[in-house]
Amino acid sequence: MTTSPLDSPTDLPLASLHEELNASWMVHGGVRVPARYGSSSDREDQALNLGTGLIDLSFRDHLDLHGEDRLRFLNGQMTCDVKDLQPGQGVYGFFATAKGRIEADGIVFALEDRLRLELPPGTGALIRQRLEKYIIADRVEIHDGPKDAYLLLAGPGAQSCLTKASLQLPKDPWNHLEAELLGNSIRIVHQEGLGIQAFALWSSPSAAEAIVSHWIGEAEPSAPQPVGFEALNRVRIEAGIPWFGADFGPENLPQETGLDQAINFTKGCYLGQEIIARLHYRGQISRGLRRLKIEAEAPPAAGTELFLDGKKVGSVTSAASSSRQGGIVGLGIVQRKAFEGGTQLQVGSLGTAEILPPAASPPSNNPDVG
Repeated sequence: MTTSPLDSPTDLPLASLHEELNASWMVHGGVRVPARYGSSSDREDQALNLGTGLIDLSFRDHLDLHGEDRLRFLNGQMTCDVKDLQPGQGVYGFFATAKGRIEADGIVFALEDRLRLELPPGTGALIRQRLEKYIIADRVEIHDGPKDAYLLLAGPGAQSCLTKASLQLPKDPWNHLEAELLGNSIRIVHQEGLGIQAFALWSSPSAAEAIVSHWIGEAEPSAPQPVGFEALNRVRIEAGIPWFGADFGPENLPQETGLDQAINFTKGCYLGQEIIARLHYRGQISRGLRRLKIEAEAPPAAGTELFLDGKKVGSVTSAASSSRQGGIVGLGIVQRKAFEGGTQLQVGSLGTAEILPPAASPPSNNPDVG
């Protein structure tokens, strides 16, 4: 996962609290985020795999769309079906260029009086500029989202952690509802895109600080544990879930990501639809994302070339050591000739990789990017 080398990264609203929790920092998408807490992330991996991890997702960009034409307008800009969203629902999709290439991915949340668009960090200004370019006679206004805190509870204990607090939870992916936690107003989102159970909590920074301090202060073994970006990144690689900015980007067509559930093939016109639909009905892509089981001394860097019978067929996009899967796992974009599970590849001069079969069901995408 690459990070942004900006000279003046911005801080999270809860930066001082993370300092108190002994965070080690990294810059991601122009934002300073906790990489881990303490010298090792083993405890954080355990929290995500066996308990409950608490992750600060406030580095994501947010835009709010107001106006009575907001649903119809955004529906013409994304690959997913936005027009039928009801308050409390959400959907994941892509922004594509006129040539069908991915400009960003995003999650649309329908609130009573607006649409909130959650985007990869560093893409908010670009997408706002794109949207404003296409507003002609549409009754739509676009504003930067509020500087709220966005916390994530993830792991097998996430649901019980919230139900123990007598909270009702949204059942369907990306659905959300208002609630109260420890006397603070929050919005709970049924989060997808990690391969593990997860719920996001939106709130004011002051409310988030009170909630985090309460949970971290609990002596119970089941209490949520702070988890940094490295463990979050690792768990989604283990699940085979690609992220914008790491595994796919402006050079890719949506179908190359394997995230076809982000594309509605029966909706009306949207930017890039002609090319995306043509590829869909043709039924073949020349390259695509595949899961990798890698045999090497260390995870290969993004961009490491992959070879089949001495010929380059792709490159690694993400890789991480996984104690849960007993070795190095990764993702890579490869040519069609290397799609089949079990195909053996050479990883540069570092080792070998085996193409793994697709996940049993297509994963929804991330809350993030890089």
